Amino acid sequence: MKIGLWNIDHPTTNSGSQTKEDRFLAIAQYLTVADCDIYIILEANSAMSLPGYFSEFSDESPFKPLHRYYGEPNKYHQVAIYSKTPIQLLEVTEPINGLLCQVTSPFGPLTLYGNVITIKDRWVKGSKMTYTARLSEQLEAIEKVPKNMTLIGGDFNFRLGVPRWLSPHQQMLSQSLKQGLMWPTQEREDTVQHVMHTNDLTARVSLDFSIRHSATGEKRLSDHPYMGIDLNSV
Repeated sequence: MKIGLWNIDHPTTNSGSQTKEDRFLAIAQYLTVADCDIYIILEANSAMSLPGYFSEFSDESPFKPLHRYYGEPNKYHQVAIYSKTPIQLLEVTEPINGLLCQVTSPFGPLTLYGNVITIKDRWVKGSKMTYTARLSEQLEAIEKVPKNMTLIGGDFNFRLGVPRWLSPHQQMLSQSLKQGLMWPTQEREDTVQHVMHTNDLTARVSLDFSIRHSATGEKRLSDHPYMGIDLNSV
């Protein structure tokens, strides 16, 4: 089955800005054309509906930079899951940066956990949470996911090849080894988006960089590449 993972940087609609409206519509069109069975969308906007998909969202984001438009119908969430089959929402201990669901797949019930290890607490007045604390939260959440037929997709805010991110990478690696999780994006140096899964699944990952903002400053659709995941059972 086809799964898409993408941090879309909270697109905005109905703001009066044609540039922002064009980006919102282009992201929705890209996802429609990709035609995945499931999407795990990070930094989402629940104003974006995809025809033919059921959807669930993490709690509304408290991370509110001043430059973003907050008028209706925009509601920003750290995680969204869209599925062509009905979604059963499951309980999580940290519902802002994590979303746990179960869907029907060709190989039986499939559990999905979407998450962001956020760096945005600097936008929350009074928050004393650090990235290290948010990492610990997500390590604990990942430890609690089901031990079979489970896919984790998220923005971990680290990638291999950056010295300051070596410690969180090593902590996540230890967690994956402890749980017997597969981590096909473990050695990637070109994205902070990651996918992990239980060992009764296989995942082939591809990235589309054509829609990511360029290094020269050209604005495209997102700061992040789109990740396509071809998921199968063992």
